[in-house]
Amino acid sequence: MRWIRRADFDYGNTRVRARRRAFLSVAAYERLLGEDIAGVLRALEDTRYTPHPEAVRRLGGLQALHLTVRSELAGSLEEMRSFYSGRARSLVDALLSRFDLQNVISVLRARSRPDTSVEDALAALTPMGWLLEPLAREIMRPHELAGVVDLLARSMPDREQAGALRAAFSEYERTDDLPALERAVLAEDAARLADRLGSAGPDGATLLRSRQRETDEHNLLVALRLRDAIASGAEDTPPQADTALVGGTIPPTALAMIVQAAPSAIVAAVGRLAGGIWQTGLEQWTSTGDLNALQRNFERQAVADATALFVIGDPLAIDVPLAFTTATQVEARNLRLLGEAAVRGIPPEIVRAELIWPDGRA
Repeated sequence: MRWIRRADFDYGNTRVRARRRAFLSVAAYERLLGEDIAGVLRALEDTRYTPHPEAVRRLGGLQALHLTVRSELAGSLEEMRSFYSGRARSLVDALLSRFDLQNVISVLRARSRPDTSVEDALAALTPMGWLLEPLAREIMRPHELAGVVDLLARSMPDREQAGALRAAFSEYERTDDLPALERAVLAEDAARLADRLGSAGPDGATLLRSRQRETDEHNLLVALRLRDAIASGAEDTPPQADTALVGGTIPPTALAMIVQAAPSAIVAAVGRLAGGIWQTGLEQWTSTGDLNALQRNFERQAVADATALFVIGDPLAIDVPLAFTTATQVEARNLRLLGEAAVRGIPPEIVRAELIWPDGRA
């Protein structure tokens, strides 16, 4: 039997674990609830999310907060990336490649709407990976989507991804179907990522399972929403197969069944898949019919399971970077929500229900 050397995560994971202390606590979130935007900024003065006074003066409190959160998210994750080398670095790159993909999708969406300004489009990007300024600004300069796609493809460091984007855009020029273009780009990325993680063996297993779960839950929710649309008499609904992302583990036959089946049959067919992680949420959905609540259930449980890897995951594997990345994204989401709530005067009890706490609970 051949012995395969595992990726070396030891040094990087030690550095990442030390940075857990910088995450906001439940008590810190409680102090932010009910504050106006000035109060939120004051409460963040002793944290890494303190906006520069000049940014507050130039942009206003809320936009300065958004800018700071976006920059801190990117900075924290790029710093994490720098802790690793060799095969471990390759797997961390695979973990963070989702931000490159999200940036590409954001550019396509922005430039499919000619009225979207370059500044607004840039603000939607996470400033990490390869799509950074000034390159991002140059790519978005053309007003026609074809010109943007050409510059994107020329600039992509991955030539296979560039070829897949060009092929997907050729089909878009025939159909003018932006969701289909996005699905094609996502499908190509998912297939290559699955191959990459599969070839990594045990080193990539946790990340592969995480990506499969994310895809499964997306496909499950989309199928249920399509089911509701058909039941309400909506016309021109797309075939279920055209809405599913590749890379999940739920069989296509099960997803197709969801669109027509009774709730009890859906729970019976899907609830026990993936070790039963969807059983409770689906059973609650059969009583309420509330898909937004089901989505929140999925999100919170996924966060709790991912961040728990700090404690129960393999301390010498990709588990720790995955937990850190998830916790960093959740913190950024929460602060954006608190900022918007502060400006809009949304009551604290409503905001509290929408927060995802550090342990993933509602």
